[in-house]
Amino acid sequence: MQFLVATLTPFDARGKVDLERLRAHVLWLASQGVEGFVPTATTGEFLYLSDREREGIHRTVMDAAGALPVYPCTWDPSPNTTHYLSEAARDQGASGVLLPPPLYYAGDDNLIESWYGGVAEKVKIPILAYHSPGHIKAGISPTLYDRLRRAEILAGLKDSSGDVFRLKRFGALDPGAVYAGGDMILGAARTVPQLAGFISALGNVWPSLCLRLYRDGEMQLESALVERANRVRRAGGLRAMKSLLKMGHRAPMIEPTDEQLEGLPPSEFH
Repeated sequence: MQFLVATLTPFDARGKVDLERLRAHVLWLASQGVEGFVPTATTGEFLYLSDREREGIHRTVMDAAGALPVYPCTWDPSPNTTHYLSEAARDQGASGVLLPPPLYYAGDDNLIESWYGGVAEKVKIPILAYHSPGHIKAGISPTLYDRLRRAEILAGLKDSSGDVFRLKRFGALDPGAVYAGGDMILGAARTVPQLAGFISALGNVWPSLCLRLYRDGEMQLESALVERANRVRRAGGLRAMKSLLKMGHRAPMIEPTDEQLEGLPPSEFH
């Protein structure tokens, strides 16, 4: 099973995307054993990036990743921009794209199926659906997923529900096509052999710890990882991770306070 990282987006002191810092980060992660990347997803602040910025980020990550798979998140409120970003990712050599359902509003299966079908018709690239109930009202049910897979609209799924029983069901339904997310269940996810792999956020900061647990099966590290995940959440989530990596912030994100960051172990980056 592959271990991928949903990459953070670094900014310089002027609030501009720092592509050189991003390149260095991807090269470092690859040197630590990370096997693929998902840029500009939830961890990558895609809602606060322009289409040109996202395209540049995708190109930079793919260039630094070399032969490793890259699945950029290409969602946008405008379907035309989603098509543009997906086509650009395809032409730059992406392995596929990560695409959530329409955000904010709840949607039934017909709406979601229409959304994915429209993108698949316009852009010939593998599409991974993204189920993240903590962020997105519209979800991907097993019935809908099976229908979209049979119609060859989707190539797979990232499931960040944190529900191991749901992951087992999807793994049995479609072996080798479903990635798990949500670092709190990293240890449990490795017990579902039908999964394609795991897409991690904490892997940005502590890739060695994550890989020792996930790939090498050092289950004694599970409690340490869960504790770090909880501390990161309390300290601001991706804001805390970016602070540990000195990646900078852009509004509406702000630097966590020293009090919030107190007790968090340093990143493994040197």
